[in-house]
Amino acid sequence: MRVKHDVNTQYSCQVGYPLDYSCAAYVHNRMYEVAGLNAICLSVEVKPEDFPAFIEGNRAMGMSGFDITTPFKSEVIQYLDECEESSRVFKCVNHVKWVDGKLVGVGLDGVGMGMAIARSGAKIEGSRVTILGAGAVAGPIAADLCKRGAKRVHIVNRTLEKAQYIAEQLMRLYPVEAVGVKWTKENLEKTAGETDLLVQCTTLGAAGHGKDYEDLHFIDCLPETATVADVLYPHTSLLDTAAARGLKTVNGMGMLACQQLAMMKFRFGIDMPDSALQDAEEAVDIAVAMRDLRLAKRTEEAKCHG
Repeated sequence: MRVKHDVNTQYSCQVGYPLDYSCAAYVHNRMYEVAGLNAICLSVEVKPEDFPAFIEGNRAMGMSGFDITTPFKSEVIQYLDECEESSRVFKCVNHVKWVDGKLVGVGLDGVGMGMAIARSGAKIEGSRVTILGAGAVAGPIAADLCKRGAKRVHIVNRTLEKAQYIAEQLMRLYPVEAVGVKWTKENLEKTAGETDLLVQCTTLGAAGHGKDYEDLHFIDCLPETATVADVLYPHTSLLDTAAARGLKTVNGMGMLACQQLAMMKFRFGIDMPDSALQDAEEAVDIAVAMRDLRLAKRTEEAKCHG
């Protein structure tokens, strides 16, 4: 896409370290284009020790804000004047904006998945939810589902303390029953039998990760009306197994695309049309292809110079 700018252009940044893998700036710019905005998002790689100076530079340049990836999603919270409560509790903020000189932040990973699940037609209100994993996105996703009316949440994780922390915070923030569960075959199968909505929040099955579920028999224990969602995309063994059973499935592409709509609402107050979801999905696919080509080229160049 062609990027034009002038004195009225609103500038923002995608900030992280490293940023070789990041696709967000391309996708954000596509959303700005679809909305007809005079705005640009730049990729800015910032070393951790330079992050405070970056924030001051962002303020001094009159930028509209910045979008955050690793390793700053938790780090940024201490610099915020205002932060959405569940984003603060689960230490996961990925979008910030300047409002009257104040820095306001929110985490939209959970919002993106909640929107994707809702748009799939799955019933969230009154549902029994099981979250697999207790990593960075597990808490925010569980929180958004609680906001949408889930009545009970089980957090299943190998480290029980992390699962219990999420459960405790959910019960503090929302009128919901929540419990942390130790990750065992028996617990997975028992919990699955009492689940309407299962959300996979680990890296198991991710391309290039090298590890996957050793046993997916717990999928057979889910009710026939259950929905299975995964933060990964487009296909994982878990999603394929659920689909083979005839269960409704939602992959991580929906989370990424819907998060773009939530980002546009947060940053600019714009309600994007449903048709923008297709633009967001296409932008993600293009950005991922460009990233993979870029990384492959660098790997080849390193071999040549080695």
